[in-house]
Amino acid sequence: MGIILFIGAVLVIFGIIGSVFPGIPGPVLSYAGIVILFLVKGPEIASIWHLTAFGILLIFLLLADYLAPILGARLAGSGKKGIYGAIIGALIGIFFIPPLGIFLGALIGAVIGEYYSGKRLVESLKAGLGIILTSVVIMAAQIIYALAAAIYYFWKLPH
Repeated sequence: MGIILFIGAVLVIFGIIGSVFPGIPGPVLSYAGIVILFLVKGPEIASIWHLTAFGILLIFLLLADYLAPILGARLAGSGKKGIYGAIIGALIGIFFIPPLGIFLGALIGAVIGEYYSGKRLVESLKAGLGIILTSVVIMAAQIIYALAAAIYYFWKLPH
């Protein structure tokens, strides 16, 4: 049991790290740690309601992680080329300056995409900033989720 709980602890810690660094599914790892706690300690210690709440929040975060930047771009006036540019830029940027490169790459890609589609530079920058803003908000939500999962895990662990 001890080694399994240790693995759960490692998962929630890597969940926090993964919420900051792209490529590591932070919230998923955090939830896996909570599931391990539930399976080992039982519903008397780790509530099924808490497990369900963390699961629902995880689904919301996963959906928001993919949809929020697109929504932010649309609200900021971006078109398809700006969104595609942001996606390509983020994928390229992550390899050059992780984790900051994902934001800078998305910004540069969105600006290039919008500018290429015929928009003025100011409009292109606005679209890029909309993508960055929503990405930062989602990352903050993922960090909060991972921290909450870690606090819950270590709070319930000694019981």
